[in-house]
Amino acid sequence: MSETQQPLAFHVNSDAWTAKQQLPTETSQVSYTCGGHVLALCDRLDDVYPYLDRMQENGVTVVVLDSAVGGIEKQLLDSGTAVFTVPSLVVTGHLGSYFAHAVDTTRELDLAVSVFRETGAFDLVLDVKASPSIDVTLKPFGYVHRTDADDLAGDIDELLALTGDFDKPKYFDYSASVCAHSRSQLSGCTRCMDVCTTGAIQTDGEGVKVDPYLCQGCGTCATVCPSGAMTYAYPRPKTAIKKSRELLAEANASTVLLYSEKHQAQMDELHLEDDVFGLLVEETTAYGLDYWLSLLAGHIQKIIVLVSCDEVELIALRQQQAIAHELLAGLGVTESVVHLLPVEALSQWQSLPVPSQVLATVPASSYDTHNDKRQTVRLALDALAEALMPTLSEPVSETPLPIGASFGRIAVNQDACTLCMACVSTCPAKALQDGQDTPALKLIEANCVQCGLCEQACPESAISLQPQYLWDSVSAREVKTLHEDSPFHCISCHTPFATKGVIANMASRLGSHWMFQDDAALRRLKMCGDCRVKDIFRQDAAGIETHREER
Repeated sequence: MSETQQPLAFHVNSDAWTAKQQLPTETSQVSYTCGGHVLALCDRLDDVYPYLDRMQENGVTVVVLDSAVGGIEKQLLDSGTAVFTVPSLVVTGHLGSYFAHAVDTTRELDLAVSVFRETGAFDLVLDVKASPSIDVTLKPFGYVHRTDADDLAGDIDELLALTGDFDKPKYFDYSASVCAHSRSQLSGCTRCMDVCTTGAIQTDGEGVKVDPYLCQGCGTCATVCPSGAMTYAYPRPKTAIKKSRELLAEANASTVLLYSEKHQAQMDELHLEDDVFGLLVEETTAYGLDYWLSLLAGHIQKIIVLVSCDEVELIALRQQQAIAHELLAGLGVTESVVHLLPVEALSQWQSLPVPSQVLATVPASSYDTHNDKRQTVRLALDALAEALMPTLSEPVSETPLPIGASFGRIAVNQDACTLCMACVSTCPAKALQDGQDTPALKLIEANCVQCGLCEQACPESAISLQPQYLWDSVSAREVKTLHEDSPFHCISCHTPFATKGVIANMASRLGSHWMFQDDAALRRLKMCGDCRVKDIFRQDAAGIETHREER
């Protein structure tokens, strides 16, 4: 098994493994069953032929990828092994359930069905082609890609060791109701998909879907999720924060060094000072802004995060780090207090800046997070602001944040906005609201996740995002008017049917059109739909000639 993959455990050992990992009882399990049949992919049969006997016990099927062949060819070796030569191949799935579809110009062939696999799928994949058939950074369990085919014995033994029944935790929880991915076929937030190194997260209409069999628990999706729709479940955020607070309070440390089990060997060789506490967490990439701020609001003055992750994940953590430092700078904490330390540079941890003395004055907080990410961030910042805001020479009302932050407001160009409410209908967080009985656009800033769906939905391009943090929590939760207009009443029946801005906009845009060159037609723009039709036929029983060529 690759060092970067999370552990699997046999069913017979799952109790001991669960106890070792301190798996919360609320976390469910994902089970795999693998019969050991190998799908061997190669550019030439000779690449895998010497190793076929090694894979014969539970069966092996060979696929040679050759774009020069005109169609799908099949042969049977003397050993009974089926060999397919195909021009194109699509491989999907996970341990115990890999699907392979060969494609040519006339048909698509399910190879597992063709070799009469009872399960309808292959169990394991050995891929020695120049390019991997499953092209993700973190390969799924039971899939090995290797371009050097000279000595595959070790890889094959590693694969065959995965024959049997296995468990792993279901690492995530997902709530589609607060997901800001998409509305009305407009694309909003894609952060979880952008950072997923396993390909487990895919778009699913207005939300996303996560394949628990592909997920390996890095947790970066939960770290970057702006709304809290994606949360880490191993353990849940509330449990992680509560347990960390208890351990750190007992240790009376000012600095915490977060590391995961894969870093244990390096940590065992490290001598930590008395005020530095090494805290074992499931995955350091699963803990971001809400967790860090909760520790800083709990009398911790410096956080070191030990990382050994993919560059995409590291960039995501750096963005979270930058947002944390901007927020803290708004409270007068100008030094860096959250540090991302590569595992290869662990020996240099003492060269990092000393703990923040400003944060030493913050009393430990004990608020309940309720597993609500945005609420956790605000509670932590409320606690920090209560202690630090009085020390500032000039209190701040809001702090500008970098693009990509999940807190902020929207700016509305009132001259362009027609109050069509397209933005309200697409807002996934109920941050934008209409004026009910009056034409108005309103905002609850605390709810805005800066997903950009409102900006895309606006037909007048009147909306722009303003990432910032409003320190007054009461003010942030208030409903504030961004734009309002007077209702326009039909000049015939006096029923309100639009706003004055909409009517003025229509008159300006349509005034040069040939259909509106007479006063009667322009007058009809100021009528509701029913009165407009009545007026047309009152003036001319033949109606309006709509197909006249414009001169």
